[in-house]
Amino acid sequence: MTGKHNIMRLPAAWFIVLGLVFAALLIYVGTPMAAPKQVKSAKPGDCAACHGQEKVFSPSHVDTKAMTYKDCLGCHEKAGPQKLEGKLPGSHIHQLGGITCVKCHESGQKEEEVAMDKCVVCHNADKLAEKTAKVKPENPHTSPHYGTTLDCNLCHHQHKKSENFCAQCHKYDFVVP
Repeated sequence: MTGKHNIMRLPAAWFIVLGLVFAALLIYVGTPMAAPKQVKSAKPGDCAACHGQEKVFSPSHVDTKAMTYKDCLGCHEKAGPQKLEGKLPGSHIHQLGGITCVKCHESGQKEEEVAMDKCVVCHNADKLAEKTAKVKPENPHTSPHYGTTLDCNLCHHQHKKSENFCAQCHKYDFVVP
């Protein structure tokens, strides 16, 4: 065989390899889960109200229907491999604390962004700045640019993954709950 024929077979071989890799990934990852429906009347700890039959926990996990966030912290301490900080969406922490959607979203609609003045009713900005004063390299709740008035929503998201707003310009590696 000449080199010309070997080159012509190479793309077909690559397509076969890529097809096998893609099939393996589908088997490993599975099909994507549907987004949970938001149920305004869901009680704290009643995951099935929104998630339905979706497997949220392993079969050996304790029943959560009567649990609050503080109950969860009995097993999931603030540090270590079982920690919930940064893993559980803010909406879930609020729900487990008995704070319903309507408490912050007057209409109860997800699309309505909550104004910072609602956040600081429960989360006092000055107390948060004091609590995080020793965080290095900079206190995330006392901005040298905005003081304690930076909108909470720039970092903390309730219905999607939170983000480090400061990382747009700085190399701070904060875990944003």
